[in-house]
Amino acid sequence: MTLVAYSDSDDSGREHESKQGIGSISARSDGLKRKRSPYEEQQSDLPPLPDSFHDLYSSTTRVSNQDDPSLHAGRQRQFPHVEGQWPTHVYIEFLTDVGQTLPPKVQLHSLLQSDLGTVLPLHISLSRTMMLATYQRQPFTDSLQSAIQESGVRPFTVASDGLRWVANHENNRWFLVVHIKKPPGDELNKLLRASNGVARRHGQPSLYVPQDALRAPVAVHGKYHTSWKRRISVADPLKPEADDFGNASTWQEEDMSAYFHLSIGWTLEEPAESRNEISACLSSQIATKLELAIESVKAKIGNSVVDEQEKYAVAAKIPLYNRGVQKTDPVIIGEAAHECVCEDALVHLKSYKYSSVDKSLISRYILKYYWNGFVELLPLWLAPNMVTLLGFFFILADIILLEIFIPDLVGPAPSWLYYSFACGVWMYSTMDNVDGKQARRTGQSSGLGELFDHGIDSLNCTLASLCETAAMGLGSSPKGVFTALIPCLPMFFSTWETYHTHTLYLGYFNGPTEGLIIACSMMIASGYYGPQIWTQPMTDLIDRPEIFGDASVVDVWIPVIFSTFLFIHLPACVLNVVKARRAQKLPLAPVFVEWLPIVIFTASSTSWLYSPYSTLMRENRLVLFCLTMSFVFGRMTTKIILAHLTRQPFPMWTVMLFPLIGGAILGNLPRVGLPAVTASVELWYLRAYFVFALVAYFRWALLVINSICDYLGINCLTITPKPAPNQTAGTKAANGDISSKAHQAMNGGIDRKRE
Repeated sequence: MTLVAYSDSDDSGREHESKQGIGSISARSDGLKRKRSPYEEQQSDLPPLPDSFHDLYSSTTRVSNQDDPSLHAGRQRQFPHVEGQWPTHVYIEFLTDVGQTLPPKVQLHSLLQSDLGTVLPLHISLSRTMMLATYQRQPFTDSLQSAIQESGVRPFTVASDGLRWVANHENNRWFLVVHIKKPPGDELNKLLRASNGVARRHGQPSLYVPQDALRAPVAVHGKYHTSWKRRISVADPLKPEADDFGNASTWQEEDMSAYFHLSIGWTLEEPAESRNEISACLSSQIATKLELAIESVKAKIGNSVVDEQEKYAVAAKIPLYNRGVQKTDPVIIGEAAHECVCEDALVHLKSYKYSSVDKSLISRYILKYYWNGFVELLPLWLAPNMVTLLGFFFILADIILLEIFIPDLVGPAPSWLYYSFACGVWMYSTMDNVDGKQARRTGQSSGLGELFDHGIDSLNCTLASLCETAAMGLGSSPKGVFTALIPCLPMFFSTWETYHTHTLYLGYFNGPTEGLIIACSMMIASGYYGPQIWTQPMTDLIDRPEIFGDASVVDVWIPVIFSTFLFIHLPACVLNVVKARRAQKLPLAPVFVEWLPIVIFTASSTSWLYSPYSTLMRENRLVLFCLTMSFVFGRMTTKIILAHLTRQPFPMWTVMLFPLIGGAILGNLPRVGLPAVTASVELWYLRAYFVFALVAYFRWALLVINSICDYLGINCLTITPKPAPNQTAGTKAANGDISSKAHQAMNGGIDRKRE
């Protein structure tokens, strides 16, 4: 048996779509039959060879840089050998015994079996031969894997539809092929478009572009010569203009089902009418019996075909995903798609990469050493998401203590309560920053980590600020309402910025670091001096009346905080989004429409609370209102980060905003000539809103978390057992280090675990 492979190049003897190294096997032409046919071999008690065995045909070969057609049954090299170039082919492979050899008297080189009678794998091509440079191998493989996964194609089955003759692109080799029927879900076309898209991005030609229509397969029955010559010589005047690689955008969504096939033999001679004998012999055995299951796509680069488990592979076996929300219940499907947790959305979790920029000097040169030391105190059995949740429990404990000891948010309260506020906020921030380090220690990093972390931050946005309101003794006043709700604005716009830039930006002075330190310091000061310190003139502490006059900290609190957001934080977010959109050559106007949710949230909240006809501030209902807004705002922003992770459209709405609009209307009825509602009615409306928000939020959260956990094969609050050595590649990819978060709220924290 003659086996020769040219290193780092390819030859025209292979079919233009067939590059996995099996096309060089020739059938015996001496008329002798082997003692055992493939069919008889199949009846033996010996177990079948594993799929990986057949990849050995492309690696255990003699390497030659010289073009010697005699070693390849007359085939000639298609590309000249160039050091550092790698012939590449994308295809779907099958290992099946069709139970029939080609007739010995037919001068046709078989692709069904080797000279030793071994059944050879068949394939459906998804690319032409592409020549990649060495530096392109891994990026190409990564891009192909992402494209295949993003295509949303699930494992499917194909069936045969008769025999055809088809020529390669150079018209110097003809193949006898089994034509493949179009699968019900059009999966082959989807995979072809994914493969062609990757090829174009790497400067490579596409497969089955317009000129291929001139080489459509020709049935072996009927008048072969007339049909074939017409197809290869008559130009189509309506063919769209193509580029140097034959790509035409108007053909990208074209149905190419007529071109998918399995090659079973080849010849260097142009087929003639007499070759119908082959069809008569094989049609009943092959063309009408093949039904093949497709579970993965292979990429072959050079003379190596390896599985994705090998970390530094130059080629990959890319599985089609088959996890996530089951597509059986139309109601579940619709809800899952609406909430970005259908399989078409979750597949992006496998390719998502975290990116962040944190310029805070305190974080980089001081706090990181504290976090690195603190995480070593955590046990390895503690899941990273549980670390995040434990941090949130510190805030919830403070809210309970606040409601018991200082429900009016004015005080003064016992000194230890203010120290408890500072301790709770600091421990929340600490846990928020070490959960990622814990994820790396335990090997539990995942896309769920960012979502869970960001969701907790969103819930905390109006709760930690309640502690700040109480520490300053602001109560349920206009300044207290402002202090409790203002963190929602920077949090939303940081999330919006992250959605478009896919990068979390934190400046030299930012809320999650410097802002949090200031907040904790003020709580400690309240515990030592009492909350009344913030209403005293600043000249009592700093003897500079020419600067501060009679103003207190409370007097300048709102102008300083709001100006910082309006003139520093918001412009920085807009600038980064504008840069990202321009870099992608996308329009700018649509991104500003995405401000609608926060505009409605802010306008409705202020209209309700600040209305002179509303009783919520007079009756001291700010704590209940902030608890309700915690769920409303939490769902609104977490949906944005979920859409960012899953590459879905920006979520413009949440049903939880409807009651907020209703509350704004309820609190302003006298403005339209209707009588004002009583304090009891308004309170019960707010209570009902709280229950609705609580139920709606946790129902949504459970749907999202369970869908992601099922899809990635991980646990949320417990350690996921480490994968076995024979774990599938798809699961490994799912559990890669894919995490991040965004939080610009004044009292929030940044998830530096994702750095």
